[in-house]
Amino acid sequence: MRRYIKKRKKKSYIQRALELFQSRVRKIVTSQELAQLVGRSGKPISHNIRRIFELRDEEGYDIVNHKDNERTGLNLKVNEWVLLRKNPDPKKIRPRGVNKRIMFEVFTRDGYQCQFCGLASNDDDPFRSGHKVKLHVGHIIAHKKERGKDFVKIENIQDMDEIHKLTKDDFITMCNVCNEGAKNKNLKILSPVEKVLKLNKKAKKKIFEALSKEFL
Repeated sequence: MRRYIKKRKKKSYIQRALELFQSRVRKIVTSQELAQLVGRSGKPISHNIRRIFELRDEEGYDIVNHKDNERTGLNLKVNEWVLLRKNPDPKKIRPRGVNKRIMFEVFTRDGYQCQFCGLASNDDDPFRSGHKVKLHVGHIIAHKKERGKDFVKIENIQDMDEIHKLTKDDFITMCNVCNEGAKNKNLKILSPVEKVLKLNKKAKKKIFEALSKEFL
């Protein structure tokens, strides 16, 4: 693995990961191996598995894991991944509908804070020591809908409403922790009161003192 990484200097993480998969078509690549890959900086990246999902969902590479065992019959373990075909299939691309303009509008509207827990991009990640929170643009309507025990892929939010055009109102700011915990379900938008109640005691006290000056 070290020799593999050394030969691919100055390449992005997603380029390195794709080349690793393509060198082992229909062979297992483990999560541990993917975690060893680095980005252009020469250092490992956080949330590297998210880049694998990008290869699958946004570029059409047929990368499967244990959740696809029923379809593939590969009996993969939780930490194992397999690329079934070297080249991407355009039909498998799942457009996210998010562009830089929408991201800017969503982050600006939401004050660059997670709308579920209140964490901002400069806050410490509560589950990863030494790392900062990363903000994501989350779909209010899930990309995948539950049907019994299975998830049925929704290619576009427009599939639910043909006249609907994606805007900032279809998205919400989420931190990496809340985004990963959403699990492909529609998001419940919190009211202002619900957001306050989820804050820590110190933040609640500041809000209480500010409101007391205005109303008492």
